[in-house]
Parts: sequence; C-alpha cells; structure tokens
Amino acid sequence: MRARHDSAVCSLLTGGFDLDIKGWGGEDVHLYRKYLHSNLIVVRTPVRGLFHLWHEKRCVDELTPEQYKMCMQSKAMNEASHGQLGMLVFRHEIEAHLRKQKQKSSSKKT
Repeated sequence: MRARHDSAVCSLLTGGFDLDIKGWGGEDVHLYRKYLHSNLIVVRTPVRGLFHLWHEKRCVDELTPEQYKMCMQSKAMNEASHGQLGMLVFRHEIEAHLRKQKQKSSSKKT
C-alpha cells in the first residue's frame, strides 16, 4: 500500500522548488515535472474546496523571452474568456464587416 503525502512532504522528497529560477513562471512546471519523475503518484485532487488563489500576473520586461511568453499565455488563459480572446484576434475582420454593413445601409437610404 502506498502512503499518501501532503505537498510539504512531496516537496522534501523531490527537492522542492528550484530557487535558481528568477522572475515569473517556470517554477511550478519544473516542480510538477519533478513529481512526475519521482516515485510519487500524481493525481488531480477531488477536493472541491482546493483551488488556486487568483493573483494578478505582471509580465515585466526583465523576464526571459520564454518566461514572458509563458506569462502572457497564463494571462490569456486565466484572465479572458475564449470568446473575448477571439474578438481581439478577429477585431480587424469584425470592424471591416461592420464598416461594410454601415456602407450598405447608408447607400440604401439614398
């Protein structure tokens, strides 16, 4: 039978967070990969009350290109809906369509 471990024990068994990582992001991915390569069993928690506490993500210029990309991806995934992101990506197409519709409507009136 395998013993259950809390996060503090798991961190001790795997060496915990990499303290050499500076700036935003990467430390959690690195720790997760360490868990996966250990003899621990990694599962998603069934506990409904366990969640990641929201915090603002600041993607500063001092980040490496990889960290900056990860930071922006995280912001996109967590701070905007799929629909909102789509509206931003296709903004120029939408604006062009609205202009055409407005022109058609104006020409019908004259």
